[in-house]
Amino acid sequence: MKKILTAIVFMISVSVFAQNKTITGSITDSFSNPLPGATIIVKGTTNGTTTDFDGRYALEAKSGDVLTISYVGFKSQEVKVGESFSINITMIEDASALEEVVVIGYGTVKKKDLTGSVSVVNTDDALMAPVASVQDALQGRASGVQVTSNGGAPGTTPDIIIRGGNSITGGNGPLYVIDGFVGAGNISSLNPNDIESMQVLKDASSTAIYGARGTNGVILITTKKGKTGKPVVNFKASSGIQTLPGEIDVQDRLEFATWSNNIHPDQSNLPYDLNNLPGTETNWQETMTRPAVMSDYQLSVSGGSENTQYYVSAGFLNQEGIVLGSDFKRYSLRTNIDTKISKVFKAGVNIALSRTDRDNNDVNFQGLLRHDPSKPAFDDQGNYTTGSSELLGTETDNLLANAQLNQDDTTLDKIFINTYIQATLSDNLVLKSTFSGDFLYNKRHRFIPSVNPSKINNNGDLASGNINTFYDADFLNENSINYNKTFGDHSLNLLGAVTFQTHSRETTNISASQIPSDGVGINAIQLAPAEQVSTSTGYTEDHLIGILGRVQYSFRDKYLLTASIRRDGSSRLGINNRWNNFPSVGAAWKIQEEPFMQNLDVVDALKLRVSYGQTGNQGANPFVTLANFGITNNTIVVNGVRVPGVTQGQLAKPNLGWETTDQYDLGLEFSLFNSRFSGEVDVYYKKTQDLLLNEPQMGFTGFNTQLTNIGAVQNKGIDVSLNGVFVRTKDFQWDASLTISKYENEVLDLGQSTFIETKRLGAPANDRSSELRVGQPFGVFIGAIYDGFDPATGEAIFRDISGPNGEPDGVYTAEYDDTIIGNANPDFYGGFQTSVKYKNFDLAAFFTFSVGNENYNEEMFRSIETTVNSFAHVRNNMWTPQTPDNALYPGFDTYNYDRSSSLYVQDASYLRLTTMQLGYSFPNDLVAGISKIRTYITGTNLFLLKDADYLGFDPDVNTGSGLARGFDGIAYPKNRSILLGVDVKF
Repeated sequence: MKKILTAIVFMISVSVFAQNKTITGSITDSFSNPLPGATIIVKGTTNGTTTDFDGRYALEAKSGDVLTISYVGFKSQEVKVGESFSINITMIEDASALEEVVVIGYGTVKKKDLTGSVSVVNTDDALMAPVASVQDALQGRASGVQVTSNGGAPGTTPDIIIRGGNSITGGNGPLYVIDGFVGAGNISSLNPNDIESMQVLKDASSTAIYGARGTNGVILITTKKGKTGKPVVNFKASSGIQTLPGEIDVQDRLEFATWSNNIHPDQSNLPYDLNNLPGTETNWQETMTRPAVMSDYQLSVSGGSENTQYYVSAGFLNQEGIVLGSDFKRYSLRTNIDTKISKVFKAGVNIALSRTDRDNNDVNFQGLLRHDPSKPAFDDQGNYTTGSSELLGTETDNLLANAQLNQDDTTLDKIFINTYIQATLSDNLVLKSTFSGDFLYNKRHRFIPSVNPSKINNNGDLASGNINTFYDADFLNENSINYNKTFGDHSLNLLGAVTFQTHSRETTNISASQIPSDGVGINAIQLAPAEQVSTSTGYTEDHLIGILGRVQYSFRDKYLLTASIRRDGSSRLGINNRWNNFPSVGAAWKIQEEPFMQNLDVVDALKLRVSYGQTGNQGANPFVTLANFGITNNTIVVNGVRVPGVTQGQLAKPNLGWETTDQYDLGLEFSLFNSRFSGEVDVYYKKTQDLLLNEPQMGFTGFNTQLTNIGAVQNKGIDVSLNGVFVRTKDFQWDASLTISKYENEVLDLGQSTFIETKRLGAPANDRSSELRVGQPFGVFIGAIYDGFDPATGEAIFRDISGPNGEPDGVYTAEYDDTIIGNANPDFYGGFQTSVKYKNFDLAAFFTFSVGNENYNEEMFRSIETTVNSFAHVRNNMWTPQTPDNALYPGFDTYNYDRSSSLYVQDASYLRLTTMQLGYSFPNDLVAGISKIRTYITGTNLFLLKDADYLGFDPDVNTGSGLARGFDGIAYPKNRSILLGVDVKF
């Protein structure tokens, strides 16, 4: 009996021992700082969890289980569960900040092993505020990356240039690679909340692996993936108000009438009685703008077992525009799945569905400023006002009617599918194939109903409209082999790949007038008379084949070498020049590993690297190298009847080839004082040759110009990134980061030309205002140097520089005296962020700046047009015979204003408080089952320091196109926003 009781007690003890229990504890670093997001998994199972904001966790386990704890930047640890219910872990840093793993072309590498220049963007900081465009989040975040706004309309994407412009006609925008898909086109539909990491490849050692499209730099975007463990549900929501930061001061009725009287040539017969002004005082900036709501909602679920991991997300962004008639919505769904099929095979699929709806701002803000200050939006009966302006004396549209009645919207549907299968044949050998498709359907509808006052005023015109659609299909197949081997002091990685990519676009355009119905909008376009309908269609297709290889070698983890070569063939180029090779080589020396550095405890890491490479640009449009025919519209007469005809459209270009860029880079990376202070400094030089330019042709060819490879440009500069951790204790942390960049750009050769005109002032001036000139950078302004005005006559004084004999002749003549009057390129630009955390509170502020650049105010020359409103500061301080004293601007005369001059060039330097966020994280035990609750308030565009005399809204803008940089035509202004948000994790 005693033996039986002993056996029962033993079995009960074993049963109790085997039962699960709740293990709790905290995960901290060596400074006792909590590590939120650390992963704790019961080894050999899918049972796991992550730490909350305070580094605490709770997990079901039983005695004898082994817990695996991991956290990025720290060594993984394993701890065996004993009798205790509490296990606290202090993580040990794996190495310095240079140990992070970064994504590069066709692979990943530890940052400490990089031989090229790669900027890693902190996505948590960059995306702290909701953004409609991923590109907006890059401004100031990576050295060498210049982001310039095209205006603040919802859904507008900025221009991005990396290390200066390289091309004149081939484009200067970077190549985007999303989850390995090369050439991801329209990325406005990408949900920023799905982004895990962003890297910017800047030097040719990094970008040459992309060959034909790597010249302008590469932006690598990796989306989030699931992690082994229990499902994690994350919900984020934010909402707030956007407002117009300020108004541009234009004339009111009294100011306009006073100015008009002062400039009138017959002072005995003035046009206006200042005591009896026509119309009603109307502030059109106030009428056409509003406080606008912006809301962003994000939901994601991620998790998985050891064999399969998943990430699923849904997002909705709704941004009203601060100007009536401009809104933007984005809907997104994403599923990323990775699964281990067997010990050898692994497969995955990323599927992203998105739709963006954009109400295009039908009201040009430039036109809004010019509008009649005496014309109200509605008459006494509540109808839209029509007819001519009593004050301006011209016919003007009713801007409010345009915004509320007209239809101008764009819908973009996108499906992105990226699949792969991978075979791990051994510990050293991996084969991988990817099959991807990117499909985009874009539809734009424009409709002006017959009830619009502009139609009523035009003899009662019926409605008019336009339907424009295009469909893009992009297919990519890549097949790669990767071999890794470490033997003794040597480490080797070999990569080989073949890629096939094809892209096609179909376009359709239908326009019609005299549509007899307003009721169903653009859908009534088929009711228009046949003679009032025009249609056009188009189709393009191009193909790219690439063969590439790369060798990465390391000796004693101290001396590093990377060499790559890619051979690309593009159907866009001439049949005799479709193929080209793009080699690169980079080397790095980890100086801190040398014996003479071992006693320098302050140095954690010190690496010197140097690289060279050649990249290309296939910037020619599809079919541009082929001879084709054009259609003439009823210009041929047959038997007295005009009929369509056919003529030669363009000549063949069998020898048209690549633009090629050679780039050299020298960089230094360092980490000091236990990673408290770290940074990178790069200097570079690059030269682009064989530019795609239109060269003048002999008249007998029937063509004025022909696209060919001539010309060259160069860029040189320096990129600096600095990071500092000033305080790090258990309750208080303070860190900061700075990026600052400088580049110099120069046009070296333009073939037979010494200059190329890039922009002119609008009518009636029509004077050239920007050119490309040999020996000068992109983005210089051309015109007369303004030296003030004659106080007796108000006539502008333009500098006499030269004359017919090469000497000043005492007379200003545009042919001899026009010169460079400004430069849109900054002396330097960048961004600065500082972050503070005290217990559960956190505060971050991010500033962007640009110094030394100039803008050309395109609107200022219209100050003498009496049929439009304009800047009050200019007109109220314009010299007139009645107000000659204290004048700041020359008198009312076309000689003074209808020419390009330095009078219109303004200092465009600025400092902006781009984003500020204050957050509070609640204790993790506040609500059972919720591991994280964080609330925050975010402000954007809170502060802007600019030149006091700057007449536009914001110097960070360019309303020019292509190479016409630095023009301010009064674009849609950036909003100022205050948003409240919450971030909850289950």
